[in-house]
Amino acid sequence: MNRPERIFLTGSNGIVGRHVTTALRAQHPQCDLICNTVDLTNLTETTEAIKAAGPLDLVIHLAALVPVDDVVSNPALGYAVNAGGTINLLSALASCERETGVSARLLYCSSSHVYAPQAEPIREDAPTTPASVYGKTKLMGEEAARSICAETERSLCVARLFSIHDPAQTGSYLRPALTTRLADADPAKVFELHGAGSLRDFLPAKTAAQHLVDLAFSSFDGVVNVGSGKAQTVAEFAQSLAPFPLNIKPIGTDNALVPDVSLLKSLLGEVND
Repeated sequence: MNRPERIFLTGSNGIVGRHVTTALRAQHPQCDLICNTVDLTNLTETTEAIKAAGPLDLVIHLAALVPVDDVVSNPALGYAVNAGGTINLLSALASCERETGVSARLLYCSSSHVYAPQAEPIREDAPTTPASVYGKTKLMGEEAARSICAETERSLCVARLFSIHDPAQTGSYLRPALTTRLADADPAKVFELHGAGSLRDFLPAKTAAQHLVDLAFSSFDGVVNVGSGKAQTVAEFAQSLAPFPLNIKPIGTDNALVPDVSLLKSLLGEVND
């Protein structure tokens, strides 16, 4: 694609969004970055925001209802934001682009939750059979984006993020949950850990954001897994955050959800952090 000059970013206030904003402003200062401030579930507001932004070269769509617990407690909102918001965004783009004749490229940020756990590293062509409601909402948004963009000949990259983490995360994510528990943990006592042997690909959010920016600026159309390529158990990740050796007692069942990042490497080069 031609080097984008005007970029519209949704989800700029999220963990990944803040890192994406920093990367864009540091590495592409010549670009005009417009951060979305409206509710994407409202088509009128979304259309007005896109119209006010003017002709766009690139849209990076990160906005989503992410915490799995939040989506479970309000699945309708999860679908409205993760699928409906994506549809509204594309509808607004199509409406406004009729006047300009410019079709913005779209980077849609999806999730590893669209896959079911499996023993081997997961390729992009693996079946998408999400086990969680959150995964189902992201897959619906992804499918809508792919269908609409194919029909309108819009360039689309779908980036499926795996297990990102960041010191600034809060809420029900694994890292803040572990950090809270470790702050009060007794080194002499057993540390019970659900799914301790489960394999994940833990990628710093800052690195994930850089990959998303690089993919957005590439000419790649299609689906790509975004991870480090390093499998790590939940127990190993917990120990990496702990200030003392943990006496971990595994509880629950284990599974594996790690990506094959061969395609990502072929597009961006070495991706290990």
